Amino acid sequence: MALELIQARHQSAIHDSRKLFVVDERFHAQLFARALSPNEYPLLHQLRDYYADATLLLGDLPRLHAELERLTAQFTERTQVREFSRFVAQAIADGDNLYATAD
Repeated sequence: MALELIQARHQSAIHDSRKLFVVDERFHAQLFARALSPNEYPLLHQLRDYYADATLLLGDLPRLHAELERLTAQFTERTQVREFSRFVAQAIADGDNLYATAD
């Protein structure tokens, strides 16, 4: 089971989208071990429940991207968090929302 973030213009298009980022349980735990405060990381905290669906709208994605950029410095191995940040940046560039689905 994994938490998939799917990039799409509308929720009805998520099944056709080939743009996704998978957050496995280990990476999810690492994120939230560092992003403890929902006040500092409010958008990331929308993904706190690994088994719940969530929607992150295009207008919120620049702030999510900024949260991830701040969080990157707290990682020793930064590959996954940087990939996540690039995925969010691409969604912004494409004008899409992100839909988190627990599969």
